[in-house]
Amino acid sequence: MPGRSGLAEAAESWLAGQSVAIERLRSRATHVGSEGSAVVAIHGDAGAGKLRVAQWIHRCSSRSGNPLLVLDSDDPTLKSQLDRVIRVIAARARGLSSNPARTPGTLVLRNWDRAEEPALARLFEILGCQGVELVCALVLISKRSADQIRGSSTLHAQLLARAGGSVVSVPALRHRGIDIQELARHFANEAARRYDKSIRGISPQALSKLEAHDFPGNVRELQVMVEQAVLRSTGDWVTGESFWGLGEDSPLAATEESELVIRLPGSSLREIEIQALRLALKLAGGRVVRASELLGITRHALRRKLEKFGLNDLRVTNESSTSTTA
Repeated sequence: MPGRSGLAEAAESWLAGQSVAIERLRSRATHVGSEGSAVVAIHGDAGAGKLRVAQWIHRCSSRSGNPLLVLDSDDPTLKSQLDRVIRVIAARARGLSSNPARTPGTLVLRNWDRAEEPALARLFEILGCQGVELVCALVLISKRSADQIRGSSTLHAQLLARAGGSVVSVPALRHRGIDIQELARHFANEAARRYDKSIRGISPQALSKLEAHDFPGNVRELQVMVEQAVLRSTGDWVTGESFWGLGEDSPLAATEESELVIRLPGSSLREIEIQALRLALKLAGGRVVRASELLGITRHALRRKLEKFGLNDLRVTNESSTSTTA
């Protein structure tokens, strides 16, 4: 695998996770990039990470030392930009380029299903002027599948024929839900570095709320949501309150299986505190660090409270009941 770079790190953040869907995608993208396909077609829902997959493919190619150029079919200057690319690549192929390192190694065309025939014809010129050596590969991105695009025009169909088996489908986030926590941690760390925020991470309650969200905007929506939450956060942890639009937060209602019932009047503050400690340790499986995160206190403060109320045994044995006696 080529060396790490800012481009590679951006792609890795979006393709992080352990789900079957994302593992298949990473394997597929790595294979397509390393085999040196001249034309690659990528499709998937908006925000799923199609451009990140293109970056991954470029990184895995033998041309990763050259720039990746991203153009859009909706850009009115697209044809003139493609003409410049043709001139640069043709000069490189004839050995006339003064700076071969500036020749794009991969040209990514977004929304290529909307490209007009003059622009598509220029893509064929880019392929035809390279000679034997593949100087610049084409990566064609669309929300529409290859089958949907094939009937758009003869040139669309011919480009898909050049892609052959190098067609990559990017799964929506709803098909890789177990990756949400890992993705959220990646995005939180990136945002913290970018905005010079000192945070320890995202609280377990907030991660649970993120997992329950539908994410119609896919990974892009998750990234924006986490970035905004990091900016709103004021403590060591990014809590559920920082994620607007995910419902009301309850300080102690953390799982469906556990419930803390406080009856007032009748329960003393001491009893309420003990119940909260018991519940937090139960949810954390007896782990002090995670329990302290749930309670919003430091682990040292939690250890002092456990000692004070004689609850140190809960650090090892997780009791089945959250009730206490006076």
